[in-house]
Amino acid sequence: MFIRLVLGISVLLILVARPASAHVVSAGADLRLAQTIAGAEVTVVIRGTPEVPGPLYVDLVAHQPVPDLVIGLAVGGSAGTVRLLRGRPGTYPAVLQVRDTGPHELHLKAAAEFSVLPFRVQTPRPATWEMVVYGGFGATGLLLAAGIVAGARARRSAAVALGGLGVAVVIVAATVAVVSPELGDEQRDLGRPNAQAFLSVTPAQPAVGEEFTVRFDLVDGATGQPADDLAVHHAALAHLVVTSGDGGFFRHVHPLRTERGRLEARLTADRAGSYLAHAEFERTDAGGQLVSGRFDVSGPGGPDLAHTVAWTFPAGRPVMIEVDTGDTGLQSWLGMAGHLITRDRAGAFLGHVHEQGGMASTSDGTVTAHGPELRFTVSFPRPGQYFAWVQYARDFEIVTVPYLIEVTR
Repeated sequence: MFIRLVLGISVLLILVARPASAHVVSAGADLRLAQTIAGAEVTVVIRGTPEVPGPLYVDLVAHQPVPDLVIGLAVGGSAGTVRLLRGRPGTYPAVLQVRDTGPHELHLKAAAEFSVLPFRVQTPRPATWEMVVYGGFGATGLLLAAGIVAGARARRSAAVALGGLGVAVVIVAATVAVVSPELGDEQRDLGRPNAQAFLSVTPAQPAVGEEFTVRFDLVDGATGQPADDLAVHHAALAHLVVTSGDGGFFRHVHPLRTERGRLEARLTADRAGSYLAHAEFERTDAGGQLVSGRFDVSGPGGPDLAHTVAWTFPAGRPVMIEVDTGDTGLQSWLGMAGHLITRDRAGAFLGHVHEQGGMASTSDGTVTAHGPELRFTVSFPRPGQYFAWVQYARDFEIVTVPYLIEVTR
């Protein structure tokens, strides 16, 4: 009977300790979202909110020199502006006021572009399993003390019962303490379908040297409704890689969410020909996804490219790529010291891996030191030639270095 009681309480309390979604930013934690707006690469840092009503601190980190622009912020009726000065990369703070917890939207505006970033205001509070554990150990102490008192008064049966109950409670608390951290890594819904992506460009026939918009409309594969549940994926809602067929044009940007299920980015091409657009994103409580599409750009051709093979590797096995940047003060970008993006000549394969070394955070938490060497572990599925672009940040500037890789059998 005693064992059944212990097991029953353990199961009940474990069920009460609700699993946490792996994609929800915890209360009190900072949320980082990269955005490419008005031609500028900006990271929006929404600081954790300690109490509500109260201030909401937002930092705009400009990773490169940007034009003189104003970005407006609006959250729950409270608004503020931040001016990014010409040629002055760095961190620009803003303070807003929030009145309630729950879903909010952050509105960014620059020139003729805008983006709406959904996020949730949460205040720190103990998890259910933490209250169970701490309460269990506290109750155990009281029960054991009561058992000692009962024993001293020659109430043997009461002392045994209180001591046994105390043991049961401490077993339950210990069980929840061991199991609950594992529950936090579970996902509640792994059956969500992939989003279907529709690529369009405006104007429909972009021309060399003229600005155009690349747009992905995402719809749920089951309902056909806009897929508007993107999770934060490597410090952005989505990553868009646009390359020309010959590998001479490369852009890694972070599209703006202009309406439900719609992602947009403005670009200017420097050469005619066929272009490929690859978008990486992740739906909440579902896996990561890569979608792609093609479009053409008209006009004069770009300069002839004389690609030089930088490395030769075998196909089908992991290899290490080392890049010496010559700089010991690299910064973190998208939470990483460096990025390696690869694409085969045909455009059927796109790879994106991150630097695997360690980073040391600075006091403000926005910049991390690293370098000068970047190391990437990557594999190439088939023989052939692959374009590769290594990206890293220094002095708030995003540096992109192209390479060509020969993959043998």
